[in-house]
Amino acid sequence: MRERDLKALEFDKVIHHVMEFCASEPARAATAELRPSIDAVEVRRRLDSTAEMAALRSHAGSIPIGEFTDQRPYLLAAARAGAILGGEALVKVRDFIVGSRHVGGFMRSRVERFPQVAALVHNLLAPKELADAMLGALADDGGILDDASRELKRLRSRLRDERAELEARLLRSLNASGMESFVSDYIVTIRNRRFVLPMKLNYAERFEGIVQDRSVSGETLFVEPMWAVELNNRLMMLEREAEAEETRILAQLTAMVGGYAPELQLTFDAMVALDALNARAIFAERFRCVEPQLVDEGIDFIGARHPLLMTSGREVIPIDVKIGAGQRGIVISGPNTGGKTVALKTVGLLSLMAQAGMLIPALAGSKATVFRSVFADIGDEQSIESNLSSFSGHIANLSEIIRSLVEPALVILDEPGAGTDPAEGAALAIGLMNHLGTRRCMLAIATHSTAVKLHAYSQAGFEAAAVDFDADRLTPLYRLRPHTIGQSYGLAVARRLGLPEEIISAAEQSMGAGTLELTYALKRLDGERIKLNAQAEKLREREASLARVEQEVLQDTEKTRERAELERKRLRAEVAELIEEIRRDGAALMDELKARTKSRTDLKGFITKAAAKIENLAPAAQAVADSDAPLKVGDSVEVGDIRGELIVLESGRAVISRGGLRIEVAPERLRRSAASAPEARPARTKPATVIFSADRGEGAELNLIGMRTTDALRKLEEFLDTAFLTNRAEVRIVHGIGSGALRKAVTEYLAASAYCASFRVAEPHHGGAGATIVQMNL
Repeated sequence: MRERDLKALEFDKVIHHVMEFCASEPARAATAELRPSIDAVEVRRRLDSTAEMAALRSHAGSIPIGEFTDQRPYLLAAARAGAILGGEALVKVRDFIVGSRHVGGFMRSRVERFPQVAALVHNLLAPKELADAMLGALADDGGILDDASRELKRLRSRLRDERAELEARLLRSLNASGMESFVSDYIVTIRNRRFVLPMKLNYAERFEGIVQDRSVSGETLFVEPMWAVELNNRLMMLEREAEAEETRILAQLTAMVGGYAPELQLTFDAMVALDALNARAIFAERFRCVEPQLVDEGIDFIGARHPLLMTSGREVIPIDVKIGAGQRGIVISGPNTGGKTVALKTVGLLSLMAQAGMLIPALAGSKATVFRSVFADIGDEQSIESNLSSFSGHIANLSEIIRSLVEPALVILDEPGAGTDPAEGAALAIGLMNHLGTRRCMLAIATHSTAVKLHAYSQAGFEAAAVDFDADRLTPLYRLRPHTIGQSYGLAVARRLGLPEEIISAAEQSMGAGTLELTYALKRLDGERIKLNAQAEKLREREASLARVEQEVLQDTEKTRERAELERKRLRAEVAELIEEIRRDGAALMDELKARTKSRTDLKGFITKAAAKIENLAPAAQAVADSDAPLKVGDSVEVGDIRGELIVLESGRAVISRGGLRIEVAPERLRRSAASAPEARPARTKPATVIFSADRGEGAELNLIGMRTTDALRKLEEFLDTAFLTNRAEVRIVHGIGSGALRKAVTEYLAASAYCASFRVAEPHHGGAGATIVQMNL
């Protein structure tokens, strides 16, 4: 894409705003180089990455990326054999390593749901041992810490001690008796890296020494006493040894950086990418941007806003711009200052932003196409930036666009054909529309030309739209109205601005009857459009109201279902409680039967009572079935143990009547009474009776082979119940031999069973060890 088109659509200004959100200079440089991609796969990856980072920020907060310098020169230098980086350079490397490890530690536990961002975080490879080594050796100003090595600590300790001793001796010599006439100043200073005394010119009368320097005035000599020469020499030797140790440490750290150069290069690239991506996410947050859906053809920008207008602090009216699949473009008309050019630039700029991987300032559901070329011919005189050119300049640009166009393309033209005879200019614009319309090219055109408007309105494939305008107050509304033609209102605006009426009247007369009729027709058309829009709005409101009613009905149905489910749970609980009661009472009865304190008549009486209790639950079961239908006024309902008639049923409120009382409850607490309808009441039946068959030929043997232990023991329990009730004196249990686990479980169960008087291994001809004979406790 041409830089002139990117600049005409102000893509560079948007990039500049994104750069302001970068934390580091390398990321700012990378963002400045960001350009729209023409590869749909790459565009999708970029958009997904930005959307993921925005989602991560909303979930985890700000990403802790701080300022860091370009690491590439240091890594390149450190990779050379024998290279030694200075302390300040190594501190910059150290700070980068520590910062990248901090970012990695923050993000690794938060990027599971964000694969694109996770791939970048995966490349944060700065090693801990390198960070620890540099933190332990380097001061923030680039100096070497005493603890960088034992030898350095020893040398520096000796240096401090011997310096202090030499300074003390020199200071005592200055303050010695009789030195007043020879001393220039009572301080010990350093010249040529040697400790000296500031003396007057006659110092030689007092002691011998070496002059290391002289003051500017010449009145003071900086003298090293002869007795201090050896001490200074020793200090210099220690300093040289310490410097050599410092150089060794710097060389060691440089070698470590060089050894980790590949990992550090990956880390640097990942940090730059994360910083730039984070800046795009911050931009998306500030301007309420969304990720557009990529489609093969067409665009649909819903509630689109020009980002540069948003940065100006002015109120921005969102516009909807839709060019459907198969359409050739859109022609926008309307008066000056109405926002035609801003609409054009919004279409082009949002397309470029999406292809650069930036979220766009629009509403969710917006769609964009990946164009292989984007061109703009804009002569903007009013809103964002002035960029005037002559008619010949426009034609030269159009010629280059035609030659360079790569499909699919987006071509944005502001007043094509302007600057020449209006009729010829309109013909030129129509020719461009027809030519480019035959190619995979989407056109966005702004025009005042009536001929171009009518051509767009009458030709299939072109969307005609107009910027909204208050005709009474002659003020723009900055909205985009689809499926209509906009008037220029040139004479009306001129009249309002005070141009003499005779001039306006003469202009209207010169327009011709056809032009005036067209103007009046457009006014009538606009009036009809306003009426249709009002009717459509009423229909939308009615549709929304119906949708709300439907939603309320669905909610009521769901509440009814929930009440039915609660009733089912209640019934299941009652059944479970009844079963447990019968089981408990049955176990007690069995114990009494074994103890011979109860007879078989008592057992039959117990069974009859249990059957009656189960029968009593049948009406409740019927109530559950009936409760699936929604409650209505007049139904017999229950709440807790209270039964009454439902007399009021509203959203969130129900009233039941019982006798002279009125009880108000929440509807979801109600359940239909089991006696609410005649058909719900079960017919009276005789108590259930139980008949047992005592046929000796059946039920004397149970085969458990192949069953799991749990299922086998449950089957055994049922078998022994039946055998007891049918007076079986002896039964055979076939369990097989196998591993012996099932046999062991059966014998353990029989040993604890109240039904079993005794048991033994079956005779060989009856199964031997694979079967057990049980004597029942009758």
